[in-house]
Amino acid sequence: MYALKPSEDIIDLLLKGRQYKIPKGQIIQSTEDRRVFNYLKSGYVKRYLISNNGTYGVQVIYGPADMFPITLAFSAIFDRELNESPETYYYEAMTDVELYTIDESTLKEAVEAHPKLYRDFFAICGIRLHSTLHGLENLTLSNSYHRVAHEIVYLGKKFGEKTADGTKIKVALTHQDLADILSLTRETVSTAMVQLRKNKLITTNKNIVIPDIEKLQEEAHTI
Repeated sequence: MYALKPSEDIIDLLLKGRQYKIPKGQIIQSTEDRRVFNYLKSGYVKRYLISNNGTYGVQVIYGPADMFPITLAFSAIFDRELNESPETYYYEAMTDVELYTIDESTLKEAVEAHPKLYRDFFAICGIRLHSTLHGLENLTLSNSYHRVAHEIVYLGKKFGEKTADGTKIKVALTHQDLADILSLTRETVSTAMVQLRKNKLITTNKNIVIPDIEKLQEEAHTI
């Protein structure tokens, strides 16, 4: 059965690209400049938008083995722009990262020569769709407390590792990071985090730890 993850074929293709080691805080690219497709070997990257009215919002966090941007891959393969927004999106290193890049023409030539690669992009689209549906579901929750719990569950499943204390989210996230992801204020997120700790649903130090992720998921959907 074909798993919902890219195959070794596309990873091998991307690892033949140009290697970059980028320090934390540096902008990797935006939708206005470098048109390259990336394989994130290690580290974490956030995609964010600063709208014309100055609003800042994080849309996606990418971790090890993620590939982006899928909109560029779509336009390269099908010769049609998927993103028609006039806004500019930025990709910034949240930690030190190592990534590999190939340009549009190399990507298109590889897919045309090896049609099985279409399956990989279908899998990548599925991963991105799952992220989008998660975000839409989050918006339907009744209050900020449930929205913060819901987001922590998602991050725990995507970036978590099992420890003796529970599921540890490997990327260190501040209250401001969560606020930027959820379009809430930092104070609102901080209030929710205090309540989650009080309810013993999370512990925090440098990283968030979820003692029982199923219990936290139930809490996120409790009316």
